[in-house]
Amino acid sequence: MTSLQTAWRELVRPRRLPLTRRRGRRSNRRSGIALLVAVTTMLVLSVVVSELAYTSRVRFLVAYHQRDRAQAYWVARSGISIYNLILVGDRQIGNELSSAQDMFGLGDLPISSLWEMIPVLNTGLMRMLFASGGSSPGVDDIDDEQLAEFQQTGQVSDEVAAASRDEGGSMFADRNFLDFEGDFSAEVRDNESMVDINQFAGESGPIQDSATAQYLYALMSGEESEQWLLERNLDRWELIGNLRDWADADNTRDAGLGGYEDNLYNNLETPYLTKNAKFETIDEIRMVEGWQDEVFDKYGEYLTIYANGKANPNRWDDRQHAAAVSLLSGLPYEAVITMGCLTPSQDLISMTLMDFTYKNKRDYVQQVQNNCGLDNLDGSKLTLTMTDKSAVFTVTSTGLVGTSAVTITTVLDFTSSNLGKIRYWRVE
Repeated sequence: MTSLQTAWRELVRPRRLPLTRRRGRRSNRRSGIALLVAVTTMLVLSVVVSELAYTSRVRFLVAYHQRDRAQAYWVARSGISIYNLILVGDRQIGNELSSAQDMFGLGDLPISSLWEMIPVLNTGLMRMLFASGGSSPGVDDIDDEQLAEFQQTGQVSDEVAAASRDEGGSMFADRNFLDFEGDFSAEVRDNESMVDINQFAGESGPIQDSATAQYLYALMSGEESEQWLLERNLDRWELIGNLRDWADADNTRDAGLGGYEDNLYNNLETPYLTKNAKFETIDEIRMVEGWQDEVFDKYGEYLTIYANGKANPNRWDDRQHAAAVSLLSGLPYEAVITMGCLTPSQDLISMTLMDFTYKNKRDYVQQVQNNCGLDNLDGSKLTLTMTDKSAVFTVTSTGLVGTSAVTITTVLDFTSSNLGKIRYWRVE
């Protein structure tokens, strides 16, 4: 091999790096991989820890609100239970007073029911009563400012609330029964003061002959009401007929309209059929054609499904009295209102319709004749079954703890039980 060939081979032959340099490159590659693994691990761990912290926070808040909701439920139940106790006591007192009246020949004197004296009950009222009757510091000197605050807001000051909680224990424990967090507000209303539309279920024949429909028609009368209906292109008899069509047994529309009842609902986005049975809840009225939204909001407070077909005129307001007197006399609604014989009198000598206790329809018609100066009233135009005692009550109680609120609505029926039977129960 010539020297020229040897030099060429030396020139083109790849040179091997020293061992130390080769090891340095491998070490650098391994260090980069380790750093990448460490960074990736930290990122994954950060995500996992953040997720665990977020999940724990959410679970804590859910448990916190569930606890408050559970407490709010039982606080609301307290309002229901207290009114149940009041109604049971009222029933017992009423029976005793009736017996005393019969025994001493006192006649049918007006007697206010216990529940009528307490139509609204809340925690603030109870704390105010307990605090003002106690002996704790800061309790005996409830000032006008604290009383005004309670009258305006229904809430008591922190001093009064603290005093009501510390006012001694009950016979069952060392804690006062007002020693709890949260508040409730409850109210009661008798169903006999409203129109029982479930009476439509057993009716037939012309709707204008229905006692329930006649009274409801009069209740929806008046210039303001008629103008309101006219602006919405609504007809009173048609609205009342739709209520009866929902509950009666036939499939023909009432109010002289003819046709099938189901035609009102077949073309809806989600069609359904008329029930042809009694209403089960008040909210079911909103499913009836024409009674959605505004109409129900305006007249729904006068409707019930729990009155067992009875009406208690002793619990009517001016509008209801005016509707009944308008039916009896044939006078327009506005004319009856302006007569001034429906509003309770402030003069103890003067008597008005609402100063009497009506045992039955005859008593009611007689007092209308005497007090309003009306003669020749046609009692046959007011054929409601009247009673002087309410037996079915709707109690609504709302409990509030923190930001959690629970509302319970129940219907208590004392028709056949002095302890009352629950006919409806709803928790919201």
